[in-house]
Amino acid sequence: MNSFDINRVVTDIVPNQLEKYLIATGWIDDGAIGDKAKIWHRPEEAYFDLEVVQPLSLDLRDYYLRVREAIQVISEFEERSLGKVAEEVINFDSDIIKVRVVSPDVEGGAIPIDDGVLLFERAKDLLVSSTLSAFRKKKFFSGSWPAAARDFLDTLRFGQTERGSYVVNVIAPLIKVPHESFPEADRSITRSVSNNLATSLKATISAINKYEKTKDLMAFEEVVSSGVSANLCDALIGISGSRKNRDVEISIELAPSEKDSDEINTSHRFSSVHIPVLETASKYYKGDYVIENYEVFGLVIRMDHEPSEDYGSVRVSSLVNGSEKSISIKLGLDDYWEAVRAHKPKMPVTCQGDLHVTPRSTYLLNPQSFRVLDKPDLFDDES
Repeated sequence: MNSFDINRVVTDIVPNQLEKYLIATGWIDDGAIGDKAKIWHRPEEAYFDLEVVQPLSLDLRDYYLRVREAIQVISEFEERSLGKVAEEVINFDSDIIKVRVVSPDVEGGAIPIDDGVLLFERAKDLLVSSTLSAFRKKKFFSGSWPAAARDFLDTLRFGQTERGSYVVNVIAPLIKVPHESFPEADRSITRSVSNNLATSLKATISAINKYEKTKDLMAFEEVVSSGVSANLCDALIGISGSRKNRDVEISIELAPSEKDSDEINTSHRFSSVHIPVLETASKYYKGDYVIENYEVFGLVIRMDHEPSEDYGSVRVSSLVNGSEKSISIKLGLDDYWEAVRAHKPKMPVTCQGDLHVTPRSTYLLNPQSFRVLDKPDLFDDES
């Protein structure tokens, strides 16, 4: 933060923010100078000579000069930069979500205009997904939002962008909502959303790593309870840019004014090479996915064949990830007539292929090894 930025931040600091910071960091109120200012000292004998003069009214002609002097004294005591202290004072009652994109094309601190717009939009979507999943865990959020969630989202603000590749700051003031509207009434909704975001990002990274090793879509199913959703995945994908070529870093700075016993990971990084996995996860959560080398077990419930065609289509009722599906399979005539034979006596059948599930239909692509299980007991054992 340069001198211009520091002056800009200082002009936004109000008396109440500075006083809260001084109290929280252990400064002692040593009295007032009329209604103009308060005097603060350190309790430690070694630092008692340090003195902060806190102006009490924005109407004072030298208000911002005195605030800057106060910040200067605090920064000397804390041995931190004046800019860092000023930033913490003004955000003392806010969690800060930093969304950073990392790529050679943004190292100069600028970003193509379309990607800049996309970055701000998806940064908002990231907070929306985390807020909605703080109320209720779901694979995919659509439709209207709970009133309390909307009220909280209306309090969010974008802060100044930063250099360091390209960084967007989302400022989330600490807000509490009525007990009946939110299950975690012992903390602010802001902190619940921040903690939920940290938990869901950590779970997303874990699911990505597991899926890359196993190619098992259940890796994504397992982290829904941690707040991972299609909306979260789509937000991360969008933040990586229109060409999906930038790494994404999300860091969370918790407001000092709210103490929290939960230990969370405050920094998370997603490589651009993981974007295809996030796209797979998003499709899965929206009910559109492919399971390769899948083996269908079930009963034939429908058959279709035209005399002029050299194939027939059947539908097999089967469970897929715990949900009953009617799976369409296109078979050669020899296998089709075997399916006809299995239909009336309700003998189970099996077939291998790539299962494509969409919200409205389920197909087995590249079917092979179709057979009728003439011994139902064997099927029962395997199911």
